Parts: sequence; structure tokens; C-alpha cells
Amino acid sequence: MRHFLFMVGLVVALIGSGDAFAGTADAVETTLYFGLDLPGGGTVSEEQWSGFLADAVTPRFPDGFTVLDGYGQWRDPGMADAPIVREKTRVIVIVHPETSAAEGAIGEIKSFYKTSFGQKSVFHTQAQVRVVE
Repeated sequence: MRHFLFMVGLVVALIGSGDAFAGTADAVETTLYFGLDLPGGGTVSEEQWSGFLADAVTPRFPDGFTVLDGYGQWRDPGMADAPIVREKTRVIVIVHPETSAAEGAIGEIKSFYKTSFGQKSVFHTQAQVRVVE
């Protein structure tokens, strides 16, 4: 079922990106990495993740995005001798116009996740991309 939902999300994102960028060639691809371990133990549940997508991500990027399952590690750069943390991760890829509104929406998504799940950070990369249809 998870693979089916991933494929549906990918198709929606690809179709949505074509409509959203009709007549344009350049866009920004934002990639957000969400660790799923909770500070007090346990992990973000499927129900909680679905609620996060419905409440925080979809309203800000209704034209589409892609969610990938991953596994990663990080170490807090603010702590001397910080341990390496390994955890399941969800990755969201959003292709969007380079606007202050989109940047604000990305910031809101990150803040929502950190506040909702007690996270220190959401890793965030972005790059200029060319939309090819």
C-alpha cells in the first residue's frame, strides 16, 4: 500500500508541476528531511505523519510534492562530542517557483514539524532546476 501511495504522490507531483510551471523553465527543488524518532522515545506514527501532511504540507503546496522513505544519520553540530543519531527518515521533495511566499511556506512546514514532534531541526536543501516536460 505504501508503494502505491508513493506512486500516486509522484504522479500527482509530476502532473502538478507541469501545470504550475506552464510557460516557465526554471524552478526551485526543495528537499526536506524529517527524522522520525521522538525525543522521549518512540517514533512518529503513520497517523501522525499523515496528519502532518494534511495539516502542514498539502495546504501550502496543493499542486503536489513527493514523499520518500529513507534512513539517515546526523550529529548535532552544536554539541561537542555529540553522538551519531541513526533513524528512519521521511523526505519531501517540492518543486516550486522561486517566490517569497514559497520560501515562507517551507519555513512554516519546518517550524510546524519541529514544534509538533520536538525536533531540533529539519534538514533542508534546495537547488535551481529546469522543468522539462
